[in-house]
Amino acid sequence: MILKSKDSRQEDIQELNRLLGLNLSAKQRFLVERELKCLQAGERNEQNSAYYLDFSYKDSQNWAVIHDLRIEHRGRVAQIDHLLINRFLDVYVLESKNYYYGIKITPEGEFLVWNGKGYQAIESPVEQNARHIQALQMSVDDRNLAPRRFCFAISINYRNFVLLAPTSKIIRPEKAPFDLSSIVKADAFVSYIDQIMDKKSIIEAPKLIGSDTLRDFAEKLVRLHRPGSFDYAAKFGVAEVEGANAVSAPPVVAMPEAPTYGPDTDAPANKPACRNCRNENLTIVYGKFGYYFKCGVCDGNTPIKITCGKDGHNERIRKEGQKFFRECADCGSSKLFFVNP
Repeated sequence: MILKSKDSRQEDIQELNRLLGLNLSAKQRFLVERELKCLQAGERNEQNSAYYLDFSYKDSQNWAVIHDLRIEHRGRVAQIDHLLINRFLDVYVLESKNYYYGIKITPEGEFLVWNGKGYQAIESPVEQNARHIQALQMSVDDRNLAPRRFCFAISINYRNFVLLAPTSKIIRPEKAPFDLSSIVKADAFVSYIDQIMDKKSIIEAPKLIGSDTLRDFAEKLVRLHRPGSFDYAAKFGVAEVEGANAVSAPPVVAMPEAPTYGPDTDAPANKPACRNCRNENLTIVYGKFGYYFKCGVCDGNTPIKITCGKDGHNERIRKEGQKFFRECADCGSSKLFFVNP
């Protein structure tokens, strides 16, 4: 049973696109565009994870599914991507992550992601999710929300899981300071849960609650939801002057993960080619230092240069239909350079 779907972020996307229509500095425009791309990428990743959960559990009376639960309690805020609850009161707290190149975990438990040039340390998603669980548990305990039997609260087992995109690569060490089985690809998570349920002991049977009790408990958690609001103008230091002229800027869209060059009547005369082998079978990749072409033959990288060629100017990628333009955020010059068939 699905008791809450993901909240729409269209208002946030519209607000960020509105800010892009204002007269921003180059730094502000870069930060707003980056925020918008991260928001859109996160939206897609959470939707993908939700698809696998909904497909398996939407018609089940033994499982309750809650998406996008935001809790405020004792000064703590927890933004939980997904909650999956069964009749044994196993509460799976799921954190969805989208690491384009995958993730590497060191023997010391450090999380690293590849940015196209080298590994970069990131915050542990396991520890981040553990804080979400702590806030959720405190909210349940302080409000006495746990189902009861013979006047006693039934114990709840909170489980910490991180869901990665099915295309992400996971590099695990032979030994780690915590259980790495909690890091699972989204498409394999349901099978993993099935294995856990098959190992349930008959000793746990007395803990089993009814479907109505499960629904009642999950609905209580849904009522804890407090939608968040973001003042993006304040976040990026955008001073909106009444009556000020706005500049026309097309909405920024997330780049396709692997577009390929295709023929088009309006395509540039010269196709982009790998600087190493001159191969024209290229894809666009976004890394730490901006967009670059990835060669499908020699695996080489070819940076996309600034259109205007002026030092200190910042580049952005603009999409119109299936056409992609290199555009200078400072002087406005642009040039068609890529067509997605």
